[in-house]
Amino acid sequence: MKLALLDIGSTAARLEIVDLDRSRIPRADWSVKARTRLAERTGTDGVVDERGVEHAVRAVQHCVRAAADQRPDALVAFGTSAVRDAANGTRLREELSDAAGVRIGVLSPRDEAAVTYHAARRWHARCGAPMTAVDIGGGTIDVSTGVDLGPDEVVSLPIGAVRLTRQYLPDDPPRPEQVDELVEAVRRTIPRSLRGFAERDLGHPVALSKVLRQLAVLTESSPGKLARHPDRLSRAKLRPWIPRLAELDQSQRAALPGVSRSRARRILAGAIVADLILSAIGVDELEICPWGLREGLVFRFAEAHGDSGDVRGLMTTLFR
Repeated sequence: MKLALLDIGSTAARLEIVDLDRSRIPRADWSVKARTRLAERTGTDGVVDERGVEHAVRAVQHCVRAAADQRPDALVAFGTSAVRDAANGTRLREELSDAAGVRIGVLSPRDEAAVTYHAARRWHARCGAPMTAVDIGGGTIDVSTGVDLGPDEVVSLPIGAVRLTRQYLPDDPPRPEQVDELVEAVRRTIPRSLRGFAERDLGHPVALSKVLRQLAVLTESSPGKLARHPDRLSRAKLRPWIPRLAELDQSQRAALPGVSRSRARRILAGAIVADLILSAIGVDELEICPWGLREGLVFRFAEAHGDSGDVRGLMTTLFR
């Protein structure tokens, strides 16, 4: 069965095709990507403006049309927090569903965290030993821990890097008082919300999300030497970068090692949140995981296809 999985995020829409009958790991046989611009076209009130809706619709249309020649057996389309949490999310999902030709689903924050944890568990560690996953997305941060394929405990907070940047860092570069306000806001939330993790055996701590991977490249690179695929994000190496990032504007950050232009605005908020999460759970470093939500979903669909062949049934139960 050829499954087409369309992921509509704050920066881009990405469609991947995986042959569930051939793939034992979630490796795409074919993929296409187009920019959505949802992050930059969402206002402080959470409304995606008309141009943002149009950009996202065109991105979805481009991906679906490009995939038509691949003749997938099923298309599963879902939106991340940029779609789920938009103030005009109902209309946005209707427009995107029309563009895709299928209903755009969304996962609850907890379900999204659990699926991503599943991917990290598959990549990093066998079941039976504790593992903790940290994910900093655009709209939420998720910390999950457990000993099996699914987490025992999940904390999901609506303080993702895009949301914090939009709310607290409107200027580019931000003013010092704006950075201070952001730091104080997350300090009031993160230590209290993650207190239970400091009392647990967290086992193997891992990092998910592109923001954390880009921070790892940035902090592990040296003058004249780019760390292309670092395996760890160290808090000790991250902390000195926070005041440096705060002094730079978007274009200057995008010129740094590993920082993409699409994530240059949010990378400061991501660094601040990462530092406070590691402090709160008592972890000095995270091992980087290259897999994430899409890979976790492919595993779930592959399991449903192998057990019962009911991929569409899983779509109904998993997505809202």
